[in-house]
Amino acid sequence: MAKIQIGGIIKTGPLALIQVLGLPSTPQAVAAVMAALGAEGISANAVVQCRDYAGGFSLALTVAQDRREQALRVVRRAATALQARAVEEQSPVALVAVYGPHFSDRPAIAGEMFSALARAGIEIRMVTTSISTVACVVAAQDLERAEAVLKETFLLPP
Repeated sequence: MAKIQIGGIIKTGPLALIQVLGLPSTPQAVAAVMAALGAEGISANAVVQCRDYAGGFSLALTVAQDRREQALRVVRRAATALQARAVEEQSPVALVAVYGPHFSDRPAIAGEMFSALARAGIEIRMVTTSISTVACVVAAQDLERAEAVLKETFLLPP
């Protein structure tokens, strides 16, 4: 199969992955966590929310590793106020992404990316996408290897 053309690869790290498990099923829950981080001047560079198996929500986000401790305090405080089930953290992690135009019209990109990382034994800890980007969070020690695998998998511009 011919390599798929992409615009490039982005990598960001070191990061901390923070997960809030068992948030209540209310519109205010995710807003409360994100507003609390924003009030402390902490940016989340990747955010994913989904319904969990118990009918609540789980929220996963990444923050810069040097803001990890402060972000954990803020998120734990918000999670306690919301009566969330747990807050978990993994660090250091990193984000690696492929980007290009019109990814929403090209369904093979995510499958190729995740398959290549899986063949290399690189665990994907979180996935986030946009119209032009497919990104995943991996262990920080796997970042350079993940980038090399993606360079082998996709056709990059000269």
